[in-house]
Amino acid sequence: MKIAFMGTPALAVPCLDALAQHHEITVVVTQPDKIGGRRNHALIVPPVKARALELGIPVLQPQRARDESFVEELRAFGVEAIAVVAYGQILPQSVLDMGPKGCVNLHFSLLPRWRGAAPVQYAIWHGDKTTGVTTQWMAAKLDAGDIIEQVEVEIQSDETSGELLERLTQIGAQVLVSTFAMLEAGNAPRTPQNENGVTLCPQITKEMAQIEFSMSAEKIVNTVRAMNPWPTAWMEFRGEPLKIWRAVALENAKTAENGTVLSLEKSGPIIRCEGGAVQLLEVQPAGKARMNAADWARGARLEIRDAQL
Repeated sequence: MKIAFMGTPALAVPCLDALAQHHEITVVVTQPDKIGGRRNHALIVPPVKARALELGIPVLQPQRARDESFVEELRAFGVEAIAVVAYGQILPQSVLDMGPKGCVNLHFSLLPRWRGAAPVQYAIWHGDKTTGVTTQWMAAKLDAGDIIEQVEVEIQSDETSGELLERLTQIGAQVLVSTFAMLEAGNAPRTPQNENGVTLCPQITKEMAQIEFSMSAEKIVNTVRAMNPWPTAWMEFRGEPLKIWRAVALENAKTAENGTVLSLEKSGPIIRCEGGAVQLLEVQPAGKARMNAADWARGARLEIRDAQL
């Protein structure tokens, strides 16, 4: 089929590559280039655009996908179907209806659970044991389209959102290929979502990533995992933010105030929290590189029974 591919970040690139092996990608639609880097002097090109240019595919970068001028420009490519993977803009109904074979979105959760912008982070943050990928017929309402295919994936106990998303991207690329084979054959199913099972996952903010030792050990570790690599979990230490990249939950029988340093181990300090303890394994002080938490504790002259955390 002749397909338009709409996507922006690096996680969408494997999906573009997979579809390009089976169909003719006539055009790629992605977000506009951005000015960034040090001192805002660099032009940052979306990864999907960079890959499309390597493959010799025309690229469109509308400021607003709702603009009629863009819709007409896309229509001129005469595509039969549209694939959407983390594009980043709301599409007008005129685009959703454009391909006679359909407009399909790949979403990184088992819909209707975790509709929204950050499904992988929310799944880990809320302690889900499984997640998955879903292809859905796109609808005007966010992530509410009928389901075509789903694959369930177990979340590993120590997996970060970055690691899980990398796994889901590879699985999702193959599911997308399978879905578009059904579109081409005209036998792709439509399974309505159960509205009673809907949960939402709006954009993650840096404030959501703050650690307090009044939290349970499980909640702290889930937050650390979910916020890795962005925005990165953090706690306030002596008036400065301390990023926490890795931590593990531990059982604890000692009685102490939450935030008390219980012991200083070779792999990192153990700190009392609500109902248990956590061990910090990898941290990053303000203005410094990531480091082993034990090295940080020594440099910070952390002491057992130090309750200022």
